[in-house]
Amino acid sequence: MNNQKIKVVADENISGLEYFENIAEVSKVSGRSLSAREVNYADALLVRSVSTVNKELLESSNVKFVASATSGIDHVDLEFLRAKKIHFSYAPGSNANSVVQYVFASLAFLSEKYHFDWRELSIGIVGAGNVGTLLASYLDKLGVDFVIYDPFLDGSHPHCEKFSNFETALRQDLITVHTPLTEQGLFPTRHLFDKVVLQGLAVDSMIINTSRGAVFDNQALYTEYENHSWKCVLDVWENEPDIFTPLLKQVDIGTCHIAGYSYEGKEQGSAQIYQAFIDFFNIENAPPFPINTDKKVLKAPNSKMDLEQINQSILMAYAISADHKQMLKLREKKPLITFDELRKKYPLRREFQFFCLGKTGYTAAAKKVLHSLGFN
Repeated sequence: MNNQKIKVVADENISGLEYFENIAEVSKVSGRSLSAREVNYADALLVRSVSTVNKELLESSNVKFVASATSGIDHVDLEFLRAKKIHFSYAPGSNANSVVQYVFASLAFLSEKYHFDWRELSIGIVGAGNVGTLLASYLDKLGVDFVIYDPFLDGSHPHCEKFSNFETALRQDLITVHTPLTEQGLFPTRHLFDKVVLQGLAVDSMIINTSRGAVFDNQALYTEYENHSWKCVLDVWENEPDIFTPLLKQVDIGTCHIAGYSYEGKEQGSAQIYQAFIDFFNIENAPPFPINTDKKVLKAPNSKMDLEQINQSILMAYAISADHKQMLKLREKKPLITFDELRKKYPLRREFQFFCLGKTGYTAAAKKVLHSLGFN
């Protein structure tokens, strides 16, 4: 196909669309409100998780190629695409490191706020796809105790010796959730954490959800909060973008579905679908998708305590509390801002490997942990 005639419709918030513009004709649209009319004459469609890709959207279109710059695919009707012989590509694992680092930033924040050492917690990982498995690898390297609940895994998993049932995972000090949102099958995850499960959690459990909002019954979570002293971090919410804002008042950290929104995570996702696009349309001499590899020196915190150096360095690299403060504007409505605007205007966030530890000031123990987390 002639490169100039490849017509692409793309979510305007996909990173790196300028590189697609070098090899195709790109029309940028709102991913949340994407319509059949907008994609009717396109050859290719590039989306994120906010767009539902199904028969209603594509039945009368010319689309031959669909790609999602995400690791999740629950927004895509794969059976319909297969029936229509529309090629599909996505970016599995592209933002896994970003989400894992969001979890560690949450741990650092909670550790500083409530004065405990997160390295001494027992952690229950619910869902061990790309994110859950990567998190397990980090915890294993750090010597942190953990178990994994995922009914779809078998003995070939690298951490199969850590497998547990759901009930055991729920009994750990911290529960961190990394499942897709599913409605059917033996183990559907919609409202996996319903009223009954939430009532059964320990009164002082810690909860992190970076998966999909509806894995938790948000109304039940709000109601049960009154009977618990939970520590809770939510990056995802039911009914996004029209979320249940009273829940924001309760959680320790609430963010706008940006756990995977690091610069590296977004660029890697775009790079993966860019290559798939080139391969599918057989585009010759396409320029490579560049990813910035600059570094920044991180000055050691003033504290000489190992844990404080670890936590404060993590929070210097990613100030997760700033994301929470922005999210609170949804509840306060001062100034008026929307969930999607927060995502669209999300500031640049670099992953830990972007940062080099200063040559002086760090304790040997802190350096060891931070290097294990990816700091240079």
